[in-house]
Amino acid sequence: MNRKLKNKIANYLFMRQLRHHKRHHKSVSFQEAHKIGILYDATNEKNYDIIKNLVKEIRSHHKEVQALGYFNRKNLPANRFAKLGLDFFTKKSVNWYMKPGNPIVHNFIQTDFDILINLNIEKCFPLKYISAHSKAKFKIGRWDRRNAPICDMMIHTDENIPLAKFIEQIMHYLNLLRHDNLQKA
Repeated sequence: MNRKLKNKIANYLFMRQLRHHKRHHKSVSFQEAHKIGILYDATNEKNYDIIKNLVKEIRSHHKEVQALGYFNRKNLPANRFAKLGLDFFTKKSVNWYMKPGNPIVHNFIQTDFDILINLNIEKCFPLKYISAHSKAKFKIGRWDRRNAPICDMMIHTDENIPLAKFIEQIMHYLNLLRHDNLQKA
Protein backbone atom coordinates (compact mmCIF):
# COMPACT_ATOMS: atom_id res chain seq x y z
CA MET A 1 0.00 0.00 0.00
CA ASN A 2 1.14 3.54 -0.70
CA ARG A 3 3.31 4.92 2.15
CA LYS A 4 1.52 8.31 2.12
CA LEU A 5 -1.86 6.64 2.55
CA LYS A 6 -0.48 4.45 5.32
CA ASN A 7 0.85 7.58 7.09
CA LYS A 8 -2.52 9.32 6.77
CA ILE A 9 -4.35 6.35 8.25
CA ALA A 10 -1.82 6.04 11.08
CA ASN A 11 -2.06 9.76 11.87
CA TYR A 12 -5.86 9.69 11.80
CA LEU A 13 -6.01 6.75 14.22
CA PHE A 14 -3.29 8.33 16.37
CA MET A 15 -5.12 11.66 16.69
CA ARG A 16 -8.39 9.88 17.46
CA GLN A 17 -6.70 7.86 20.19
CA LEU A 18 -4.82 10.90 21.54
CA ARG A 19 -8.09 12.72 22.30
CA HIS A 20 -8.85 10.08 24.94
CA HIS A 21 -5.31 10.04 26.38
CA LYS A 22 -5.22 11.98 29.67
CA ARG A 23 -2.00 13.03 31.37
CA HIS A 24 -0.87 15.31 34.15
CA HIS A 25 2.01 17.50 33.06
CA LYS A 26 4.25 19.60 35.23
CA SER A 27 6.98 22.03 34.27
CA VAL A 28 10.30 20.67 35.49
CA SER A 29 13.60 22.51 35.36
CA PHE A 30 16.78 20.69 34.38
CA GLN A 31 18.19 21.38 37.85
CA GLU A 32 15.31 19.66 39.66
CA ALA A 33 14.98 16.75 37.21
CA HIS A 34 16.23 13.35 38.35
CA LYS A 35 15.21 11.10 35.47
CA ILE A 36 15.44 12.16 31.81
CA GLY A 37 14.28 10.27 28.72
CA ILE A 38 15.54 10.89 25.19
CA LEU A 39 13.92 9.82 21.92
CA TYR A 40 15.85 9.99 18.65
CA ASP A 41 16.26 8.50 15.18
CA ALA A 42 19.17 6.07 15.44
CA THR A 43 19.23 5.12 11.75
CA ASN A 44 22.12 7.50 11.09
CA GLU A 45 25.26 6.38 12.96
CA LYS A 46 26.30 10.00 13.45
CA ASN A 47 23.10 10.56 15.49
CA TYR A 48 23.96 7.58 17.69
CA ASP A 49 27.38 9.08 18.48
CA ILE A 50 25.84 12.47 19.26
CA ILE A 51 23.32 10.85 21.63
CA LYS A 52 26.05 8.85 23.41
CA ASN A 53 27.82 12.16 24.14
CA LEU A 54 24.56 13.77 25.30
CA VAL A 55 23.89 10.87 27.67
CA LYS A 56 27.42 11.23 29.12
CA GLU A 57 26.90 14.97 29.54
CA ILE A 58 23.57 14.54 31.35
CA ARG A 59 25.01 11.82 33.59
CA SER A 60 27.85 14.17 34.53
CA HIS A 61 25.13 16.27 36.23
CA HIS A 62 24.19 13.22 38.34
CA LYS A 63 20.96 12.57 36.44
CA GLU A 64 19.54 9.22 35.45
CA VAL A 65 19.08 9.14 31.67
CA GLN A 66 17.61 6.64 29.26
CA ALA A 67 17.75 7.04 25.46
CA LEU A 68 15.58 5.13 23.03
CA GLY A 69 16.54 5.15 19.37
CA TYR A 70 14.48 4.05 16.40
CA PHE A 71 16.44 2.23 13.70
CA ASN A 72 14.42 2.43 10.47
CA ARG A 73 15.38 -1.02 9.20
CA LYS A 74 14.37 -4.55 10.14
CA ASN A 75 17.58 -5.37 12.04
CA LEU A 76 20.26 -3.45 13.91
CA PRO A 77 23.70 -3.49 12.32
CA ALA A 78 26.38 -5.56 14.05
CA ASN A 79 28.18 -2.47 15.37
CA ARG A 80 25.03 -1.12 17.05
CA PHE A 81 23.99 -2.74 20.29
CA ALA A 82 22.15 -1.68 23.42
CA LYS A 83 24.23 -0.34 26.28
CA LEU A 84 23.19 0.76 29.72
CA GLY A 85 20.72 3.58 29.11
CA LEU A 86 20.90 3.34 25.30
CA ASP A 87 18.20 1.08 23.85
CA PHE A 88 16.83 0.57 20.35
CA PHE A 89 13.81 -0.68 18.51
CA THR A 90 13.58 -1.43 14.80
CA LYS A 91 11.07 -1.39 11.98
CA LYS A 92 10.39 -5.03 12.84
CA SER A 93 8.63 -3.95 16.07
CA VAL A 94 6.33 -1.45 14.34
CA ASN A 95 2.90 -2.71 13.25
CA TRP A 96 0.96 -1.81 10.10
CA TYR A 97 -0.46 1.31 11.82
CA MET A 98 3.14 2.32 12.60
CA LYS A 99 2.54 1.77 16.32
CA PRO A 100 5.70 0.48 18.02
CA GLY A 101 5.20 -2.52 20.24
CA ASN A 102 7.90 -4.40 22.07
CA PRO A 103 8.91 -4.67 25.75
CA ILE A 104 11.65 -2.02 25.46
CA VAL A 105 9.20 0.52 24.01
CA HIS A 106 6.51 -0.39 26.54
CA ASN A 107 8.92 0.04 29.46
CA PHE A 108 10.10 3.39 28.10
CA ILE A 109 6.50 4.64 27.78
CA GLN A 110 5.70 3.51 31.33
CA THR A 111 8.78 5.15 32.87
CA ASP A 112 7.91 8.25 34.88
CA PHE A 113 10.52 10.63 33.46
CA ASP A 114 10.78 14.11 34.89
CA ILE A 115 11.72 15.36 31.41
CA LEU A 116 11.29 13.70 28.01
CA ILE A 117 13.41 15.19 25.22
CA ASN A 118 12.05 14.23 21.82
CA LEU A 119 14.83 14.77 19.26
CA ASN A 120 12.58 13.65 16.43
CA ILE A 121 13.69 16.15 13.79
CA GLU A 122 12.94 13.77 10.90
CA LYS A 123 9.21 13.58 11.82
CA CYS A 124 9.36 9.86 12.56
CA PHE A 125 5.87 8.57 13.45
CA PRO A 126 6.92 5.78 15.89
CA LEU A 127 8.88 8.34 17.96
CA LYS A 128 5.91 10.72 17.93
CA TYR A 129 3.69 7.88 19.16
CA ILE A 130 6.04 7.06 22.04
CA SER A 131 6.34 10.72 23.01
CA ALA A 132 2.56 11.15 23.05
CA HIS A 133 1.98 8.10 25.23
CA SER A 134 4.91 8.59 27.59
CA LYS A 135 4.15 9.15 31.25
CA ALA A 136 6.81 11.87 31.41
CA LYS A 137 5.90 14.97 33.42
CA PHE A 138 7.46 17.51 31.05
CA LYS A 139 7.85 16.87 27.31
CA ILE A 140 10.10 18.90 25.03
CA GLY A 141 10.29 18.68 21.26
CA ARG A 142 10.60 20.50 17.99
CA TRP A 143 7.99 23.10 17.12
CA ASP A 144 5.30 21.78 14.83
CA ARG A 145 1.65 22.74 15.20
CA ARG A 146 0.79 19.02 15.13
CA ASN A 147 2.99 18.51 18.22
CA ALA A 148 0.96 20.95 20.33
CA PRO A 149 -1.14 18.24 22.03
CA ILE A 150 2.02 16.21 22.75
CA CYS A 151 4.71 18.67 23.90
CA ASP A 152 4.71 21.01 26.87
CA MET A 153 7.57 23.04 25.41
CA MET A 154 8.55 23.29 21.75
CA ILE A 155 11.67 24.80 20.23
CA HIS A 156 11.22 26.58 16.90
CA THR A 157 14.13 25.75 14.58
CA ASP A 158 15.15 25.85 10.96
CA GLU A 159 13.78 22.98 8.89
CA ASN A 160 17.23 21.45 8.24
CA ILE A 161 18.85 21.96 11.63
CA PRO A 162 21.56 19.41 12.46
CA LEU A 163 20.83 17.21 15.48
CA ALA A 164 23.79 18.56 17.48
CA LYS A 165 22.58 22.14 17.03
CA PHE A 166 19.02 21.19 18.02
CA ILE A 167 20.32 19.53 21.19
CA GLU A 168 22.34 22.64 21.95
CA GLN A 169 19.19 24.78 21.71
CA ILE A 170 17.12 22.43 23.85
CA MET A 171 19.78 22.30 26.58
CA HIS A 172 20.10 26.10 26.46
CA TYR A 173 16.38 26.61 27.08
CA LEU A 174 16.18 23.80 29.63
CA ASN A 175 18.95 25.48 31.61
CA LEU A 176 17.09 28.80 31.50
CA LEU A 177 14.14 27.25 33.30
CA ARG A 178 14.54 27.67 37.02
CA HIS A 179 12.40 26.13 39.73
CA ASP A 180 11.66 29.52 41.31
CA ASN A 181 10.53 30.91 37.92
CA LEU A 182 8.25 27.91 37.39
CA GLN A 183 6.60 28.49 40.78
CA LYS A 184 5.60 32.04 39.77
CA ALA A 185 4.06 30.97 36.43
